[in-house]
Amino acid sequence: MDISKLVFGGVLVIILLGIYVYLVAVALMVVMGSVPRESFTPEMASTLSLIGGLVSALVIAELAVTTPGEPPGARILGERPTEGARNVVVWVVTLYLVVWTVTGLAAFIWGFLRHQGVLAALTDMGQSWIGVAIAAGYSYFGIKPGQSGGLRTNGKVRGESTEDA
Repeated sequence: MDISKLVFGGVLVIILLGIYVYLVAVALMVVMGSVPRESFTPEMASTLSLIGGLVSALVIAELAVTTPGEPPGARILGERPTEGARNVVVWVVTLYLVVWTVTGLAAFIWGFLRHQGVLAALTDMGQSWIGVAIAAGYSYFGIKPGQSGGLRTNGKVRGESTEDA
């Protein structure tokens, strides 16, 4: 395990998450009337779209490779991590997921549901976030469509009879 790659990658994704949170916060202040519309520039809208996609892709990719029931991110430490290293990674990844969830949920509620169209970048972010959040949940819990339209989890299918499975 190369610790410098781990630290650099961790710092980079935290910086991107921070920019994402900042841009969503400014957009939320615009739609709620706390700051003028001009406070959210076209460059900020473009950056929100780009970084929002990167942050969401990281979340869905990590959840897709995590075994259900295991903490996301634990696999990056290798086969025999120290308890301290494992705790740090689990806390950082958990905090990352919580911040992504809260920020995206805020964009969905205030940008898409409550103030749709006031600020297109926030409306689009909220709408795309809910789809990505659902896909992330499906990835983490290993939910796949069954042959007859039911949902398959861990080899069992909801909505199918036992003869069909």
